[in-house]
Amino acid sequence: MTTNQYTFQELADLHAHLAPSISPAIYWHIANSEGYKLPKRDYHEFIRYVVLSPHSKMRLKDYLDTIYHPILDKLSSGATALERGVYESFIGAYRTSNITVLELRTNPMKHNRDGEVDLDHAIMAMLRGMEKALLEYPKLRGGLIFCLDRQFSYEKNRIIVEKAIKYLRRGIVGVDFSNYNNKNFSLGDYAELITQARNAGLRVTVHSGETDDTNDMWDALEFIKPDRIGHGIKAAYDKNLMKDLAKHGTMLEVCPLSNLMTKAVKNDEEMKFILQSFFEQNVKFCINSDWPEMIEDAHLIQQYEYLQTHNILTEEQIRQTIRWSFEATFIPKKTGETNLYL
Repeated sequence: MTTNQYTFQELADLHAHLAPSISPAIYWHIANSEGYKLPKRDYHEFIRYVVLSPHSKMRLKDYLDTIYHPILDKLSSGATALERGVYESFIGAYRTSNITVLELRTNPMKHNRDGEVDLDHAIMAMLRGMEKALLEYPKLRGGLIFCLDRQFSYEKNRIIVEKAIKYLRRGIVGVDFSNYNNKNFSLGDYAELITQARNAGLRVTVHSGETDDTNDMWDALEFIKPDRIGHGIKAAYDKNLMKDLAKHGTMLEVCPLSNLMTKAVKNDEEMKFILQSFFEQNVKFCINSDWPEMIEDAHLIQQYEYLQTHNILTEEQIRQTIRWSFEATFIPKKTGETNLYL
């Protein structure tokens, strides 16, 4: 499979976050239009500050605490920024990687300026951005996933689920758990709430097994029973867990370059061990971008090129992960001609 073949291959991206899917150039424009003070005065210095690369890696928690939440979430907050950010993320995915199925995930409470912006206005802005992109690109199918936050109270997360159910018919397709754990958080506390979400028609995914041990993944399978698990790379070191994942058909959303740049995976050799272990144990997984604009050369098409050129997956294995990604999407299949939620 060559680079040219990737260019014409339709792809699905099931794990991409809103904030790092927005181009740094757009953030720069928003900041200067609104008069926000940035940590760097020069555009190129700003790029180097916020974008990870093989020469500028950062552990996940450090990036979340110093760049992702205080800078990216802040700049992409408010109705105007949200509508543009979602729109640009969807059309950028289609243009750069021929992504025809994109699930974009975010926490709406991270984008309403600590309550200054009405949550429904923020959500409607996201939906307008997505609908505009889908209207312009008829081959593109899209959906939004709302992230619950492990740092939030149960009540705040309950409101997010409530909003996801409310806007289900407009293109909210699932709920997720994101951010790193705190000592008071337990997935077991959310079993009933997630059952409500699932009964309403939402699908479920959980960030787990990215940087911690596999205990959180076992908890997810026991209490949440997710359709998919975000990342899940630590499962490669637990054969019993891989057997359970294979038994239940739980899909893993693997994000190779993100895991390398945040030091969750040490090197190419470990990445190959992880992904080949999944194939050996019949664990289904798909390849995703995660942070396509905040990691250098990390658009989805480049993720596949990385896996091939570094001999991490064979051509047939890559094609299999692409098939699995289309099979596992939360976006409902349309019987009519429109890709819009009408």
